[in-house]
Amino acid sequence: RPTPNAPLYSAARAGATMLVKNVAAETAKHGVQVNAVGTNFMDFPEFRRASGADDPAVRAKLEAQVPLGRLGTMEEFAHFCAPYVDGTSRFTTGQFTSYAGGWA
Repeated sequence: RPTPNAPLYSAARAGATMLVKNVAAETAKHGVQVNAVGTNFMDFPEFRRASGADDPAVRAKLEAQVPLGRLGTMEEFAHFCAPYVDGTSRFTTGQFTSYAGGWA
């Protein structure tokens, strides 16, 4: 998603997504999967620190930007990522998935 006042950040993220797609295409013939998950609005310690979300007023403003109305949890994120690492999603490669509560 384009980020106001941060075109270089947005461009870098787009470039990283294309890198995933290219590497996936090159390594698929060897059975290697390459995917990416982009997070935002997560209840991660560093996100809270960087965004000021440990302050209840700031957190409320952040959560108001998320369509699901809250920050995502580490447990939810781990369950989402499990198929990528446990071998049950063997037909997925070259994908970028946004994990941001509907924001992206």
